[in-house]
Amino acid sequence: MNGSTTLRRLTSPLALVTLALVLRFAFVLSMGNRFYFADTAEYEEAALRVLAGHAPGDSSPRAPLFPIEMALGFLVGGRHNFFAVRMLQLGLAAALSLLGMRLATRLGGRAAGAITGVALAFAPTLVFTTGMLYPTMLYATLLMVAVSAAIAANDAPSARHGAGMGAALSLAYLTDPVAIAPALALFGWLVAGVRGNRRLFGTLAAAVLTALVVLGPYVAWRKAAYGNKAVFMQKAQYVLHYSRTDSLLAEGRRVQLPKGTPYTPLATGAFVKQELRILREQPAAYLHDVSGEFVHFFKAMPDRIQTQNQYNRGPVLLLGAVYFVPVLLFSIVGLLFGASPARKRWALAVLVLATAFLYSLFFTQTRYRIPVEPMMIVLAALGVVRMFPALGRAFADDEAGTSGTPRA
Repeated sequence: MNGSTTLRRLTSPLALVTLALVLRFAFVLSMGNRFYFADTAEYEEAALRVLAGHAPGDSSPRAPLFPIEMALGFLVGGRHNFFAVRMLQLGLAAALSLLGMRLATRLGGRAAGAITGVALAFAPTLVFTTGMLYPTMLYATLLMVAVSAAIAANDAPSARHGAGMGAALSLAYLTDPVAIAPALALFGWLVAGVRGNRRLFGTLAAAVLTALVVLGPYVAWRKAAYGNKAVFMQKAQYVLHYSRTDSLLAEGRRVQLPKGTPYTPLATGAFVKQELRILREQPAAYLHDVSGEFVHFFKAMPDRIQTQNQYNRGPVLLLGAVYFVPVLLFSIVGLLFGASPARKRWALAVLVLATAFLYSLFFTQTRYRIPVEPMMIVLAALGVVRMFPALGRAFADDEAGTSGTPRA
């Protein structure tokens, strides 16, 4: 067995998914049967309502899909069995790793797929997210399904690929309403390709139709329950209001509202009107906030953490920063010069940038970036392959008739 064959076996999808699962399972065991962040209590309450046969609840600002996942874990393992929920998260982690490697291989060849698999396996934020009991892992997996389907549709337009993208984005919205931003970006990316490939019309139609079918029942229920006043990103609105009225956070160049201004959760249209009004009244401060939050979205060292425990102490946060810096740098290289057609690289980038832009309207935290980090890892792998072409040759498989090169 030569060195190249050994390298391919050690970095095969099966080997790397196994590695990712072993690392995450060990981490999950260290967490015990408890949760560490206060927001999980809201998801648990909603999950228990689902188990009782009710809707997640009008008092919950959370989207329904993760509470349903948590309820499934409780159904299998018993009420309050967080270990069972984390086992479901392990399944999502395996799916995310496989999808990421498959997409990277499609775009940049075997070397890109292997680099992606190694990075996904060891990524501290993704390991942590598996046991966090937040919707982050579910949301990240659905985004990866969506972008994979979109790129496959770009190569071979079909109703099947369009339906897959539409279903994944709809389910992502039911996991976190922020999905509206990457959804619009990905649809826009496909529309931009229609001029060169008219067959994409059918793909887009299938995506829209599927999204309507998936979201229709939920939208009808929301309208019956709340009328047209469903709150848009309620928790994010609250944090944004707090940042504008707190005497410390709102000092300096940030947008400032009079102290004691009451918090009123708003529907999407009302929120947009509010933000446009503030932009007119405080343009310099508003643009300062948006640009600052956009940059903060990509900040390596996590901050603005309120809950303190052993998983967000200095050395742990530093580990996350050390991991993210090369991912960020190589992802920029991958976007600009990566070993794949530019249009396909931009499919990944628009998800990241659209997400960063939407969150820049609020008050960002590092964990908001985690769902799009797998896309950045794929871009980074494409950048590494471009900068070190010998890696592509090391993964060449003459017997299979491939050379580790990306598809056109």
